[in-house]
Amino acid sequence: MEPRDHTKGHARTAACFSPVDRRHQARRPFLLNPLARIILASAGLALVSSATAMTDQKSAATDVKFNTSFIQGTDQPADLATFLHGNSVVPGSYRVDVYVNRVLSGRRDINFVPNAGKGSVEPCLTLDMLRQFGMNAEAVQAGDTSPTACFDLPARVEFARVDYQPASLRLNISIPQAMMSRSARGYVPPELWDEGETVGFVNYNFSGARRHRSDQGRSQAQDQYYLSLRNGMNLGAWRLRNESSLTYGNDQPYRFRSNRTFMQRDITSLKSQLTLGETFTDSQVFDSVRFLGAMVMSDEGMLPDSERLFAPVIRGIADTNALVEVRQNGFMLYSGNVSPGPFEITDIYPSGSNGDLEVTVVEADGSRRVFVQPYASLPIMVPKGALRYSLAAGQHDSNTEDGLSPSFASGTLVYGLTERVTAAGGVQTAEDYQAGNIGAGVNTGLGAVSLDLTQSLSRQREQRYSGQSLRLRYANTLDLTNTTLAVAGYRYSTDQYLTFDDHVDALQADDGSARARAKDRIEISLTQALPEQSASLSFTGSEQRYWDRGSKTRQLYLSWNSAWRSLSYNVSVERNQTFERSGESQSDNRIALTVSLPLGSDSGSSRLFANAVRDSAGASSLQSGLNGQLFDDRNSFYSLQAGHDSASGSSGFGKLSTTTAYGRFDAGYGQGRDYQALSMGASGSVVAHAGGVNFGQPLGETFALVQVKDVSGARLSNFSNVETADNGYAILPYAQPYRTNWVNLDTRQLGADVELENAVDQVVPRRGAAPLVSFRTAIGRRVQFDLERADGSRVPMGAAVEDEQGKPLATVDPSGRALVLSERDSGELIVKWTGQQCRATFVLPPKEAHRSYDRLKVQCQ
Repeated sequence: MEPRDHTKGHARTAACFSPVDRRHQARRPFLLNPLARIILASAGLALVSSATAMTDQKSAATDVKFNTSFIQGTDQPADLATFLHGNSVVPGSYRVDVYVNRVLSGRRDINFVPNAGKGSVEPCLTLDMLRQFGMNAEAVQAGDTSPTACFDLPARVEFARVDYQPASLRLNISIPQAMMSRSARGYVPPELWDEGETVGFVNYNFSGARRHRSDQGRSQAQDQYYLSLRNGMNLGAWRLRNESSLTYGNDQPYRFRSNRTFMQRDITSLKSQLTLGETFTDSQVFDSVRFLGAMVMSDEGMLPDSERLFAPVIRGIADTNALVEVRQNGFMLYSGNVSPGPFEITDIYPSGSNGDLEVTVVEADGSRRVFVQPYASLPIMVPKGALRYSLAAGQHDSNTEDGLSPSFASGTLVYGLTERVTAAGGVQTAEDYQAGNIGAGVNTGLGAVSLDLTQSLSRQREQRYSGQSLRLRYANTLDLTNTTLAVAGYRYSTDQYLTFDDHVDALQADDGSARARAKDRIEISLTQALPEQSASLSFTGSEQRYWDRGSKTRQLYLSWNSAWRSLSYNVSVERNQTFERSGESQSDNRIALTVSLPLGSDSGSSRLFANAVRDSAGASSLQSGLNGQLFDDRNSFYSLQAGHDSASGSSGFGKLSTTTAYGRFDAGYGQGRDYQALSMGASGSVVAHAGGVNFGQPLGETFALVQVKDVSGARLSNFSNVETADNGYAILPYAQPYRTNWVNLDTRQLGADVELENAVDQVVPRRGAAPLVSFRTAIGRRVQFDLERADGSRVPMGAAVEDEQGKPLATVDPSGRALVLSERDSGELIVKWTGQQCRATFVLPPKEAHRSYDRLKVQCQ
């Protein structure tokens, strides 16, 4: 995001005038001692607010008349000119942040021009601008207005408003939702994507255990430690990443291993990512391949929701001005007004991958029509006209010291042909290997279906292998029975079909053949909900057969989840089978029961739990215990459990865990029949940046720096356990790329001596970036000045109080007092009101720790 130098590259033709910064008054109430003065001050300010609101609603050039005799508690006529006229601006060009319906839409230069009819200076908003801001310009009665001419939005669109805040260079535009173009919902333009600061970081996850085992009277200690690292550095638009690990134990020395290292950056014009180094190809068309090289792949996060998510198109006919509502599984997805005649709704984004949509049309006379539109989707499906692609080239990387590294290239393409049909395909090629894929996904009334075919050709040791692989996938929800068939798939591969990994394995094998080549695989996953019983039944199963081994494997899992009053329980059955070529088979069956019971109605109440497991060999185990919050601390937890295992006997275990602003930590101790074990764990991050070094919680792919200058211990209200360190910085562990992320500062713990210019900000980071969110602060002493003029009279209510540099500090209340945050122990106040001003010199007394503010009487002359 470009720096906040609003004058950069511009010859300002005008200046902003802000006689009184009323934001400071809204932030801290007047501290008047007598209750009567508080009541009088509140009444006066309420009347002022009413007058201000009346002023905003006037369209004529005449001033609002307000009878100041209604204000009590002051012996001088109130000076309300500042409140009645508000901040003013003179004609010119200003670089402003444009917020449309409270969402940052862009930063651009806006011309402010005089409006002769209103006697004011207003921003010149053209139809072209408003269209870029997301307004549906075709729905506006623009008449013969030129797209480049100033368009009076409040006068031409009912309920629309335009408000400019000169102090923060912010232009607020409010447009009724019915007039907004829905295709750009949730989208933020690329000029606002923030590439972030230059940072270096280490994200770590550590676990360690020491076990003492007793064997025939001898004690033997065993140590095992593991450290996982995700290291990174951001330099401009580039992000360097490394994933590595360090292990140590009694049976092995220290071993460091780097899993992958790569550089990545955005290609904004292509809405894609460029990756250089060790990475993986995408798996949407072909099986993913680990390689060393370069890849360009489209990034869905950069797109508006209308182009990113496959969504149905709902069409119908309205007899009158009607309300259209769309629901899925009882949840409202859309509600909007349509005009008489045919309508088309294209911005429905279902909450799940499948489930019929219930469409209700409520006519103007109250009559209702309901119809159902089937909907289902699979990962391959994209909206009409949307394009997804990936191009990769490099060397195959088996991540082993003696592995082969043949060069290869790969390309895939997914395109939305129609509203219901998506086409996909791709090509992989190497020196002795070629593969091609073609397929399509279709949304039908009976569910979503995709079918694709892959042809492979491999040459090894003067032999030629040619084969095909056919894949079929299906997904649907049966609303009548509340059954969700999440995905059912079947894949069949001929004897000589080889993936690229199979091809490389065969080149490395002594006999020149790939190992464990799959013949066919079938898998299914479904969930049956029983709302009346607050229960659900889920099932997953898969079976796979192999060409070379003549064997097959089968996995089945069935689970029942339910509750009786406050007791919740789960019963699950698991079955794993292996069938050999000889006809022999092996089975591993087990059944498990888990129960949980809260010991109170509060969300932080401790819970009793128990878990019992028994397998087909007769082995069994039983664990029971208690867990919950530690001392009502929502960020610290304990767990105590005891159990018995048929093989190892009785055991007990206890664990404490806590989450702080500097990471997550846990420690545990366990004891069994012939062992004692001590475990510990820690996860978090260390971030180095221009403002210093900070410790934080585990980081996501994208994170942010939060600065509250010169303030430590400042917390965020919308993120748990994030607070500033001594250098005034905090680490926001995760953020959503290419979308607006709100950051709210918790002002309750800042104290009376800290004042914020703003307590809410937002940031739009690029993927992998670490942008800076900075909150401006003023630190000093809170002082209530009793302003008395040379003749003993009070300063009039509404007078503006400034420092020597003209910075607004406060507004005088009805009793002639002003609450000021003074950054110095001595100085001069300048008090201004209509046509007059006076100066008050002050020297503050020594600060007393028990006082939240000081009182000082000064003479203004």
